[in-house]
Amino acid sequence: MQNLYKTICILLVFAFFPVGDAYGFLRVSGSQIVDAADKPVRLQGLNIEFKDFMTVLNEDDIKKIADSGANSIRLAFNYLDLEQSPFAYNKKNFELLDLVIDWCERHGILVVLDMHLVPGIQNIHDFVVNREKSAEFWNKREFQERFYALWTHIAARYRDRNIIAGYDLINEGSPPDISIYRKILNTVAGKIRALDKNHILIVEEAIHPARSKELVLIDDKNTVYSIHFFYPPQFTFYATTTERPISSYPGKMLTAGNLISEIKSAAPAGNEEWQIAEIKASPPEGSEVLMVNIISEGNQGVIFFDDIQLAVDGHEIDLPAPLVSNNSFEIDYPGFNWDTTNSCVKVSDTTAKTGKYSLSFLNCRHAAAAHSSPIQVQNRAYILKAWYKSGSASGKTYISLSWHAGKILSTIEKSSLLEQINYAIAFKSRNNVPLYVGEFTAHANPSKENVANYLSDLLDIMVKEGFHWSFWEYYSHYRGVGIHNGTEKAMVNPAAWDTLKKYMK
Repeated sequence: MQNLYKTICILLVFAFFPVGDAYGFLRVSGSQIVDAADKPVRLQGLNIEFKDFMTVLNEDDIKKIADSGANSIRLAFNYLDLEQSPFAYNKKNFELLDLVIDWCERHGILVVLDMHLVPGIQNIHDFVVNREKSAEFWNKREFQERFYALWTHIAARYRDRNIIAGYDLINEGSPPDISIYRKILNTVAGKIRALDKNHILIVEEAIHPARSKELVLIDDKNTVYSIHFFYPPQFTFYATTTERPISSYPGKMLTAGNLISEIKSAAPAGNEEWQIAEIKASPPEGSEVLMVNIISEGNQGVIFFDDIQLAVDGHEIDLPAPLVSNNSFEIDYPGFNWDTTNSCVKVSDTTAKTGKYSLSFLNCRHAAAAHSSPIQVQNRAYILKAWYKSGSASGKTYISLSWHAGKILSTIEKSSLLEQINYAIAFKSRNNVPLYVGEFTAHANPSKENVANYLSDLLDIMVKEGFHWSFWEYYSHYRGVGIHNGTEKAMVNPAAWDTLKKYMK
């Protein structure tokens, strides 16, 4: 009877008070995050891009995340989502942000606000939200002042919202040196603390110009330190890397090794209309890996290719790789594009067989190529077809199927994951601070078992080490990157979703 009374009281508290009030403000206590009652809280959830609430996502998605067992989201925003012009802010988008936070509070989901892209750009590698050729944030004072101003505006607006778990200050910053990184982080921390003394700050590891990473302490004691873990990227970024070996987890990553044989079909010059080139072939003995290739050399004009089709026993295979379908070059995003050599090979919007785009070889005087990812050989009959238009082309251009022996790149297993994440484990232990894996992923893979096995091993490590975590990501416009995709928010990575739910429960 006494237990029933306690249960009823708890339910009444949650019925009449927002979940944020039930937690109070989270804070750092040694290597843990605790609530207002000093009870440990483990952040476990998913990344969501704020921009997606402007189009396809809504409160139902927050509820779905809550129902999965997650207790948090990392809400990634571009500074341009909130900054209308330098030092002036977008009222409409801030009101939408208020609404998303309200939804999270209603469904018991803590929010990490993540400035994913800062004024001037903090890292030139491809961002989900933007792509730039230079990172000017680190060397221009105006950009830094706008960064400080936006965070202080956020802190002033949300300092009383305890459903917000913390502020992730700079996503994947790549400073020229650590002293500049530490100075900027300490400066923004001081400006936030002048207005908001409660919310946790989250400091991510710095990415050095040579791509190595370093966790950096700042002066603020209410700070959580964060890493992003994508090892090995050829596996975890299956949908968006041109380095896409044939992989099993646990097991080997296999790519194309020694060439065994190659079957070619020419694309002759002088065709003003779209023509088709075709190859029919079966794999030679000993071949493990198949590549689809488009080659042009000695070409002082232009030739276009579109609608590349590969079928085995009548069943079409996605190109450039299984599950990564860009046969018609309609998706312009790293990794979905074919692996190209020579800058003369580009996606073109001047002509297309279908859709809006084709692949052009323009003035490719020296050998130039577009390659598919490695494809595992099946001992069956293959047919390759490619449409081309070669009115002004010269030189030699052809499509080919090349058959290769397999070449082992590496072996991946739980021990190799642990080896790669050990630096973060050591930093947490040495400095007695909480550690947050703000991003990790396993894109949809031809083998669902690979995804489930990989995530299970990594989550086992993170749980054992007391890490907080957030999976990248709940939704993406690019198929296979997020758990959900498309206007209907279709489930495209069920293996990831089901595995995460086991650990979030």
